[in-house]
Amino acid sequence: MKLLFKIIIAVLGSITLLFSASIEKKTWAPVMVDDIIIFLPGMEGNNPPLPPVKPIKTVLGTYHPNDTVSIIVNTQLSGDRDWVGIYKVGDNNDWGNVVAWNWVSNGTIWLTKNKKQMPAGEYEIRLFFHNEYGAGATVRATYRFTVSGNAREFGTEGPYLNQVKSVKTSQNGKVVEAIYYVENVDNLPTIIFMSGWKSNLDSYKGFLTYVASLGYCVIAKQERGKCFTPNVYEQELTDLLVTAQNTYHADTTKLGMIGHSSGGGTVHYLMNYLRKNNIAGNTKSVVMSIDGWFPFGTTKELLNTFDTPTLLMQFGGFDGINHDGIHPDWDDYAGDPYHHYQDPKINLAIFKLLIHINTEKEYIVLEANNNHSYIAGTYDMLLTRQDVLAPIDEFLNHTLGTGDAMNLVNQSADVILNDLVSEYQYYCHTSGFNFCDLDNLVFP
Repeated sequence: MKLLFKIIIAVLGSITLLFSASIEKKTWAPVMVDDIIIFLPGMEGNNPPLPPVKPIKTVLGTYHPNDTVSIIVNTQLSGDRDWVGIYKVGDNNDWGNVVAWNWVSNGTIWLTKNKKQMPAGEYEIRLFFHNEYGAGATVRATYRFTVSGNAREFGTEGPYLNQVKSVKTSQNGKVVEAIYYVENVDNLPTIIFMSGWKSNLDSYKGFLTYVASLGYCVIAKQERGKCFTPNVYEQELTDLLVTAQNTYHADTTKLGMIGHSSGGGTVHYLMNYLRKNNIAGNTKSVVMSIDGWFPFGTTKELLNTFDTPTLLMQFGGFDGINHDGIHPDWDDYAGDPYHHYQDPKINLAIFKLLIHINTEKEYIVLEANNNHSYIAGTYDMLLTRQDVLAPIDEFLNHTLGTGDAMNLVNQSADVILNDLVSEYQYYCHTSGFNFCDLDNLVFP
């Protein structure tokens, strides 16, 4: 019976071949019937062949020498110490030739272990099972990519710009929450951005797009005038972190917190809360206060024991912001007059109080020809402001990314203190400190 079935199938296949001239076709497809292969015509327009799925591939086609390479894995793994490594094309599988590597699972993997510099040239990803390496190792899959000759300069266009998407929540005509994410890339570190006082988050659209384009999932939250009681944001940020992790597959164990103005005043309290309660930031963390206000909700003890790397950025030169102006047309308060007071003694006090032995701290003072809203604006406008973007980009890369050494130009607190030339009226008291009393509590 089995033999008769084979004969019938073979005869049908032959008949199909004889009359194939009347069938519009592209190719002949092999079909296995038991142990007999017959060829049937592929019909044009019906069931076109699917493109092959690459078992491993890089997220980008071209990288720069100082980039961290990320790959997408989509293949059956052994489940026993599988790993991927970067090799220069032509190099053998010896361990000494590995440029960077990581253990592997399906999804997006960042190759960060034992990372070395990648001079310009052709490289390939190699997949191994069972922790094999060296001359006897079997390469299970490969994928080639290029490293360009020039390193990407910090503060320039991010490599993921064309993949940045956003979802927003609005109230009373203002965007109050948003998540900016990189489409089709998982396991990106997470950034929380706290806006200035009651600001429309769309005022920061250019900045949020820029940070996401560097390879981060950015949670943006409006600082709605509750900075004096920053604990009101604890549960809201916790919920947003869950969304970022579950919906956008962000890595919340690597957490940056950036705040501007009153939002900058909340970053130390909120980062301390999220880390102490094991909510986020337990692998790597960083905070940045951009022309920030008081460190709301903190105590001297909290700042003394704070061990997260911190960047303090001050606008307006050594005297800080102290001038009248008109909100620009892209701002939430376009056309309205303002008077900004951002006393540099606040940031000096924070800088002095961060004394934990493991705390890395940087102090950046930008030139006096900018205003308090210098970080806001359109994407194209922001790209012209290398003085603000480059230090942020480099510090994020240093703390959440590659760990590469920095070339930041920072100014010591003593130099800034000596260069303060004005003593203008400012509200100096908060959290039990007198931030303008330079000789007593804050600067003993």
